[in-house]
Amino acid sequence: MNVTVHGPVDGDPLWFVMGWGNTPAQPAVGWLLDTLADAGFRTRAVEIPTNVSRFEREYLDPLAAVVDEEPAADRVLSHSTGGLIAAHAIDAGVLPERAVHLSPWWGLHPSQRIPFRVLGALPTSRELTSVEPDRETLGERAEPSERDPVGLSPSFVREVRRAQSSLPAAGDGEVAFCTLTDGLVGVDAVGERLSADRIRLYDGGHECFASTGREAIVADAVAVLRDGPEALE
Repeated sequence: MNVTVHGPVDGDPLWFVMGWGNTPAQPAVGWLLDTLADAGFRTRAVEIPTNVSRFEREYLDPLAAVVDEEPAADRVLSHSTGGLIAAHAIDAGVLPERAVHLSPWWGLHPSQRIPFRVLGALPTSRELTSVEPDRETLGERAEPSERDPVGLSPSFVREVRRAQSSLPAAGDGEVAFCTLTDGLVGVDAVGERLSADRIRLYDGGHECFASTGREAIVADAVAVLRDGPEALE
């Protein structure tokens, strides 16, 4: 796992477990990191592998190792696949319970259920299906960035489905931000894991930080990171 540090040296420590394929070099992610820096956070952004064959060995264990090497933090931000990883890491005591999950991938989108079942049945860890979501799916302000092509492997699909099926109960400090029109994650899983008063809905794409109105959305996320779920009331 690659970890980069952003924000003032004396800022409040914050872990950010990014989504599948996200990097700080992407304009929308960079905007989010700059906004967090302006809010006074010293953010450690975790870039996750896009192809794994074992969720615990290649996601949870490396995350625990990097967290153990860094200064303690009492809040975490996550996005998409990072939200799935963070949920398990919080339950394991690796990450703090005060967490804001942006469009967490806690369940499959309806369009993924049959293809993932078929793909996951193949006995290989090779990336077989390329993935490049469009601006309509991600958000109106999403911009392309230079990066190596990424794809889905059967082993990754199997591990995501397994992690989703064993998702732990949410802690008292966890909240989620999501859009009901998300084309990449199953928002029904968000409603199953969290009560309505711990969910902040927004209009836009899968990446709230690449959506119109992102300033207000992220301001609310910052408030929750600062003050806990009560900030949504």
